[in-house]
Amino acid sequence: MQEIAENVFIETAYDGVNVGAIRTRRGIIAIDVPSYPRQARDWAMRLHALSPRSVQYIILTDYHGDRILNARWLNAPIIAHEATAERLRSYDKRYPQTLIESLASRNPELGRELSQSPVEHASISFTKLMQLWKGGLELQLFATSGPTTGSVGVYLPDSGVMFTGDCVVTDAPPLLAEADTAVWLQSIQHIQNWPDPIRHIVPGRGKPTDLAGVTAVANYIQSMRNRLQTHISQQLPRENIYHYLSEFLAFGSAYSMPVEWLKKQIKYSLEHVYDEIQLANGN
Repeated sequence: MQEIAENVFIETAYDGVNVGAIRTRRGIIAIDVPSYPRQARDWAMRLHALSPRSVQYIILTDYHGDRILNARWLNAPIIAHEATAERLRSYDKRYPQTLIESLASRNPELGRELSQSPVEHASISFTKLMQLWKGGLELQLFATSGPTTGSVGVYLPDSGVMFTGDCVVTDAPPLLAEADTAVWLQSIQHIQNWPDPIRHIVPGRGKPTDLAGVTAVANYIQSMRNRLQTHISQQLPRENIYHYLSEFLAFGSAYSMPVEWLKKQIKYSLEHVYDEIQLANGN
């Protein structure tokens, strides 16, 4: 665990997503939850060591399975975008088996403990902006639509720390399989033009970064859009888009995810962005 600013802690070593903890006089506000039960229990114990008070809130930065499946281990009310809250409501009582199988395939050892546990629903949701005051600290929550319709970021004015969720990732290619890439680029531009100082950027995955890391994600997305737009303009067969797989896989050379899993995700990204551009072109 690293304290990147006073009372702001992050952990980037868990398998999958980054998690954060903001210590207030009233207790901890958690940003996301580790992807696997063993690591979620470990995180819960470490948060208790930071503050003897109970966790006050969990802020979920999107509705992906690797962020939502283990919220129960922190035993706290969830704050999320309304689209994430709606997704959680749609699961009724149990998480879908497909979410569990996807996580288990990424890490079979840690995935053994995954189960169709009861769904934790959001207690508070918002659509665009939300201010949260707790224990003398202000948090600004804002929509970062693009990676998912339920993506959010969190900014702490007192310390200049920004948690971006998957709007920004480092050491890995952003996964675009369900993205609205045009909106994603707008969300990135919003971060790049943020009116207040940003001293630390905590991405959804990978090492902390600065605005250069934000630009790198925008460049990746724009590169894929440009590549596929040219492909479509040249009226090349759709199945030939897989020839670009190695080009975009190179962006993830330093990441810890299994190569075959990454290849599959980039394949999905290429397919999705191709179809997204075709739809935008009226085809």
